[in-house]
Amino acid sequence: MNGLFHPCLRFRQSLCLLAGGVLPASERGPLHAHLAGCADCRQYLAELESVTTSLTNWEKDYARVQPRAVARDRWARAVQAAGQSNSPGLAGWTRPPVLALAFRQWWQEVIWPCRRPWAALALVWGVLLAGHFSLRDQSPTLASKSSPPQAISVALKERQTILAELLRDPSAPRGAERPKLFAPKPRTERLRTLTT
Repeated sequence: MNGLFHPCLRFRQSLCLLAGGVLPASERGPLHAHLAGCADCRQYLAELESVTTSLTNWEKDYARVQPRAVARDRWARAVQAAGQSNSPGLAGWTRPPVLALAFRQWWQEVIWPCRRPWAALALVWGVLLAGHFSLRDQSPTLASKSSPPQAISVALKERQTILAELLRDPSAPRGAERPKLFAPKPRTERLRTLTT
């Protein structure tokens, strides 16, 4: 997943080590092969080297500067206190679990560089879930509204009978049955048409 969104991201730490001059020789081969084909990483390495050259030469420039004994003692005490787990400044501090570190690295490599599309996707899912739950809560109400009560269905049937009476042919007797347009023929008539 590291190389999914940013293929050069896995080389960034190695580039920093290379610029500082502390990258092991075993890791230099793949890094130089990547640098041959990636202009962005070459530019990143050039920027790192411009910063690290002044930092690597600091020992020559400031060799004559020495801290006083009081400052050295204070630093030594601070380093020892930081190394102890029961120091007053670090009371209750424990190293975060591996899962939390893995989640943090995944967050920085996958989510954070593409945070806007992820936020848009989360918003769409939130709207879909809200719509789903709002419709699910109203489903009994919609069902009761869609099925008409008994009184309405009775009134509808009465209206249909009134409409049927109004559309009935006035010349036909009231009790007589309406003639069917496509009345079935007796079997004997059907046989005659087939034989002729």
